[in-house]
Amino acid sequence: MSTDTGKELATAKEPSSVTLAGTPHAGSGNFGERWFNQKVARFGHRLVAAAEKGVLGSLILRIFRGAIFSLAVTYCGFCVALWLALSWVGEKNITSAFLLYVPPLAWLLPFFVLLPLALIFHRPSFLAQIATVALLLWGWLGYGLVHKPTDGSPHLDDELTIMTYNRGQHMNQSLQPFKNATSPDLIAFQEASGRADGFLRSPDYAEFKHGVSLGELTLISRYPITESAALGTPESPLNGAVARFVIDWNGHPVSIFVVHLRTPRDVLSFYKRGAFLWGVLGVPGTPWAKKRREYQTFWDGQMADVEKILHAVRTDPNPCVVAGDFNAPSTGWIHRSITKELGDSHLASGSGFGFTLPGATRNPLSLGGPWMRIDYVFYDHHWSSLECVTEKDRPSQHRAVTSRLRLLDDKLAH
Repeated sequence: MSTDTGKELATAKEPSSVTLAGTPHAGSGNFGERWFNQKVARFGHRLVAAAEKGVLGSLILRIFRGAIFSLAVTYCGFCVALWLALSWVGEKNITSAFLLYVPPLAWLLPFFVLLPLALIFHRPSFLAQIATVALLLWGWLGYGLVHKPTDGSPHLDDELTIMTYNRGQHMNQSLQPFKNATSPDLIAFQEASGRADGFLRSPDYAEFKHGVSLGELTLISRYPITESAALGTPESPLNGAVARFVIDWNGHPVSIFVVHLRTPRDVLSFYKRGAFLWGVLGVPGTPWAKKRREYQTFWDGQMADVEKILHAVRTDPNPCVVAGDFNAPSTGWIHRSITKELGDSHLASGSGFGFTLPGATRNPLSLGGPWMRIDYVFYDHHWSSLECVTEKDRPSQHRAVTSRLRLLDDKLAH
């Protein structure tokens, strides 16, 4: 027997590791590898069969359309699930609390890729994505379609206009243009310790004849301020700063709550290192549950403050307005719990997103401007909101918000 013939026989006796279409032998590898190999082989056979019939292009197009549809449905479902999770859980879990402060554009970026692909290759999923984006912009981010331009004209006797502004890190930017355009009856300042007398002496605020400072909170008013007191007691203190002022509005008392809850800046900076994951990893019964409870303390304090504010409003004998910096994004649980009992002026009568923080940023995901709404004017059932305007194009850390409210109780209004 020749040497060449012996080599051929030896080769024939060796078990082949390759089957048809180059697929590894069915018996090789673990179960996952075998399953994957079978799927790839089946897909390869489909491509070969389609090529032989001259319909390979049609098959690839169908597969591509199916992939786009699957991606679109999956991502739309993810965004809606995220919206519900942040709204219903939010600050109650440190992971979702951290995600509240991520620029919303970060979650919507994939739509910029999926939408044009769907428009070209799968129109039904394009329409579904458009509907989902519209739902997220309106329902999740609070985009307002109402637009009632402010002309600075005098308001009716049953209308009260209040502005809220956190002047910390104001970047030496003047509030005057926005104040003069919206003509508020009251301005509720945060981070304005002892500033009432200075405001009243300033010719820029000559229309305001009354002012009181309590700690870092200051209220200046066209109407007399008859009462002022910090909220909370030594037995039940608040973590943030909250004060109740009562004004004499045309002979009728109105309670104004000015709020500045604690900033989460330091907490969020710490979370960036990965601590926010304890909200997922630290489930009860695991060794990491203690970590989760420790890091949850800050948010529990925020929610406790909000409940005390709501209790104070519920038991107040006067029509109430609650304004200030809540340090709680409008996409979270704290905001949802407040709006169960109080109206949000922006949601009722604002336009656009009404974002108030940060005033200027280099973050590309915020397009250089603010990306969250944490400064609010809330009101109880005695009022309706006619207009809410958020300051625009000012690099101050916070943007001011002005709301025009109408008293619904005729007995009080006249």
